[in-house]
Amino acid sequence: PEGESRVDYTYRLRQQHSVPLLAAFKTWLDEQAPLVLPESLLGKAISYTRNQWQYLSRYADHGLASADNNVLERDIRPFATGRKAWLFSDTVEGAKA
Repeated sequence: PEGESRVDYTYRLRQQHSVPLLAAFKTWLDEQAPLVLPESLLGKAISYTRNQWQYLSRYADHGLASADNNVLERDIRPFATGRKAWLFSDTVEGAKA
């Protein structure tokens, strides 16, 4: 919108849409936590999400923060997928082969 920076616009949209959704999700997590077995898969997922909550919701605090880390994941993919292929490459020629 005219007269509003992209950062301010993104922040406003996140406050308007993401914060209520995150609050509802946090409420659901807090309600479900005592109702599920802690060692069940759902219990572990709920526990992990509650323990990582500050990191999960941090993107809503600023308009510059990215909601995901896809850029970094894309940058490290060649190294992660090539690690096994490069394991026994003793020479440059062997790696090329």
